[in-house]
Parts: sequence; C-alpha cells; structure tokens
Amino acid sequence: MVDRFKDSIPDENRRKFAGMLTKLDESVGDVIEALNQENMLQNSIIVFTTDNGGPAAGFNHNYASNWPLRGVKHTLWEGGVRGAGLIWSPLIKKKSRVSNQMMNIQDWLPTLYSAAGIESYNIIVHIIFNKFLIKVVKPQTCLRWMV
Repeated sequence: MVDRFKDSIPDENRRKFAGMLTKLDESVGDVIEALNQENMLQNSIIVFTTDNGGPAAGFNHNYASNWPLRGVKHTLWEGGVRGAGLIWSPLIKKKSRVSNQMMNIQDWLPTLYSAAGIESYNIIVHIIFNKFLIKVVKPQTCLRWMV
C-alpha cells in the first residue's frame, strides 16, 4: 500500500500515513457496502469528524500537517482548533452543500437524536438523573437549570 505513493510523496513516514488513510477509506467503503447489502443504508446517517488540528510534524513521531492553517494541536490558532467533518445520509434533503458555520462537537448529539426521532432533552435528563445527579440534587433544580 505504501509503495503506491513513492513517486508522489518523498517522505517515507508521510507515505505510511497516506497508506493508512487509503485503508481507512477502503474500510469505510466496506461498511457502506455492508449497510447497503443489509438494506440499512437508506435509513443511516454517517458522520466523520475530527477533534482538532494535528500535532506538529515530528512531535511524538507524528507526521501531521495543518497547512495552510497556522498553529497545531493545543494552540488557539486555526490549525489547533479547526477541523473538518462531514455528514452523509440519503435522508438529507438538501444535498451537496458546504457549511462554513462554526459548530462544537456537542452540537452533534441533539442533532442526531432529533434525526432519529428522539427528543434529546429527555435523553440528557435521563443521563444526568440516573447516572450522576440523582443523589446529589433535587430533579426540579436541574430541570430549571436545563430549560
């Protein structure tokens, strides 16, 4: 897999990275094909996202690049906080669009719950009450805070 990039990527470690991404791409294709074969693709939502920019090339044997953005992971420049993401689904009505709006990873949970027909508020209340706060505070206090 790595050898196929030897003419276009001089750095061996970057070639390895390209090979890993190629295999990831093939694996995503395999998952999509499996969903299709099981008649599940037509009701699926596929999300890819990143946490933030990559660390500097050479740090911890890393070969990431945030170019053309300035900065790296753990900085406040765009290269440290900006990331790419995508969502694909046959359920999306307005297809093939690019959004330049800012979002936070926490925005995904209520959005995906809503797409699945679940009220995210009820799920969040359930998680808070049953897992964390049930013995700490009265439910009425949390409900007023969350509304």
